[in-house]
Amino acid sequence: MLDAMPPSKAAALRSDITPWVLYLTFTRISLSGFGGTLFWARRKLVDDLKWVTDAEFAEYYALGQVIPGANVFNMAVLLGHRFAGARGAMGAGLGFFSMPVFVVIGAGALYQNFGAMPLVHKALTGMFAVVVGLTIANAYKMSTGLPRKWRPWLFTLMTFAAVGALRWPLVWVMLALAPV
Repeated sequence: MLDAMPPSKAAALRSDITPWVLYLTFTRISLSGFGGTLFWARRKLVDDLKWVTDAEFAEYYALGQVIPGANVFNMAVLLGHRFAGARGAMGAGLGFFSMPVFVVIGAGALYQNFGAMPLVHKALTGMFAVVVGLTIANAYKMSTGLPRKWRPWLFTLMTFAAVGALRWPLVWVMLALAPV
């Protein structure tokens, strides 16, 4: 029965996706992507584990954006609930936050002691370029699973040109483009 279903539907029926597996998976994702876990979440859940398709990942992420709170955390809780009910939601949520709390406390202590060093500033500036690259790559990969329509791309390019290149305020750009 599972062979005839799409991979994500078959994953939803698997009994080996337990709350503990969800906890470990989301712990690995959150520890991999300090400051930007969306790329790593997509890579792990869509490419490696094949628990969801590109389109489902984009839908869960969009739903996670609508719910108040951190987008990828919300998505983790939703996926945890999908695969293992309330205990799965708890496991995914705890996995997303439990270990990274200690990493953030340690990073804060290190930054407090060494943050004024020029080498630290240069390293953080270099990390910014990496995060931008990962964000663009992830946006491209997520877009491959969505229907091909020209209008969203036009709005994306117009928003990028207005906000990114011309440095217009985002609020005014959104107010101008929303009625269209």
